[in-house]
Amino acid sequence: MMRWSRVFLWVALAAIATADAGWAGDIVSDVKLREAQRQRAMIDVDPAVLEDLFAADATYVHSNGLAQTKAGVIAMLTKKELRYVAFDVKEATYRAYGQTVVCTGTQSISLTSSEKPFTSNSRYTVVYAVIDGKPRVVAYQSTLLPEIVKQETTQGE
Repeated sequence: MMRWSRVFLWVALAAIATADAGWAGDIVSDVKLREAQRQRAMIDVDPAVLEDLFAADATYVHSNGLAQTKAGVIAMLTKKELRYVAFDVKEATYRAYGQTVVCTGTQSISLTSSEKPFTSNSRYTVVYAVIDGKPRVVAYQSTLLPEIVKQETTQGE
């Protein structure tokens, strides 16, 4: 009887591990989709979509250091204080930790502020956690990338 109990225990643990691994794959796919929705909603200024995508207590730190709440981000966009024109994600890596996904990458964002266009090249981290059955942004932070100075060499001349 003890032998069968051990076999059952190992089978149960294997099933749980497999189920968790499969779920983690699904959550990463869900977060990739929701990340694309977030970017589109910020460009289109869609408060209803942003309301659904962000957790109630989300924090959003812009590349200039400005920290905002979910309500602050949505208000800034609806008042057109800052307008997102395009997101160009250069690289993105997604890592799942249970019901949390951390996405890190680099991006180039085209924006307008005070009617002046500019581009923000940054490294970013966005954290999604499952809340009420959906992955939601709980934290976002970006940091400006240093400008790359091209140096011309005069070797061989």
